[in-house]
Amino acid sequence: MSSNRFNNLWIGLGAGILMPVIALTLYYFARYSDLGLVDFFKVYRNLGILTHIVSLSVLPDLLVFFLFIRKNYLKSARGVLLATFLFTFTVLCIRFL
Repeated sequence: MSSNRFNNLWIGLGAGILMPVIALTLYYFARYSDLGLVDFFKVYRNLGILTHIVSLSVLPDLLVFFLFIRKNYLKSARGVLLATFLFTFTVLCIRFL
């Protein structure tokens, strides 16, 4: 019973959304902690590379995805994949709007 507890679409979706947010937050604190968060996004938006930074922040999802695959938590891996698609849609919206 306890091994199936983590095999859930919502667990995967939560992990898939949380990992890029953590990665982007770590990058922010490592490089630009003197700027405000809004200014951080404005700087990258003005430089035209905000979509690149958001896209790269999704890379840690690979680790979570393969961890779920290795543990045979296929529903959770599906949730991580769904979160990746949501981030892709977000990047497309930032890029073209």
